[in-house]
Amino acid sequence: MKPTILIVDDETSFLDILQIILQRAGYKTIVTTNGKEGLNLIYQQKPDLVVLDDMLPGISGADVCMAVKNDASISHIPVILYSAGPRIRERDFIRQIGATAAISKPFKPKDVVQMIGNVLMNAMPVAAAV
Repeated sequence: MKPTILIVDDETSFLDILQIILQRAGYKTIVTTNGKEGLNLIYQQKPDLVVLDDMLPGISGADVCMAVKNDASISHIPVILYSAGPRIRERDFIRQIGATAAISKPFKPKDVVQMIGNVLMNAMPVAAAV
């Protein structure tokens, strides 16, 4: 079964490109353009991972991430935050909001696919040896 990734970005051109990249890498994707809808989709769909732009209208990506990490029913879902803004490179900020990983825009497709693979590998339970 393909892992499901929720992508949240208000820039539709970037959202479309990221969706294509992840689908070609073998992932199922769900997309939305705002943080409030993204949070609703996290509760409804329970994706395996969320890729989230920090600079969203209304509720920011950082606020969505903190809401996820502060709710025990969904806090296990890894969140990768990305942005062109400077705070994405501040480790204290990333730690404070509870993001699993962060990446600066622009990024190479292979870098984000590799990061997602690493995060999912660490998040998925390992089957017990028989």
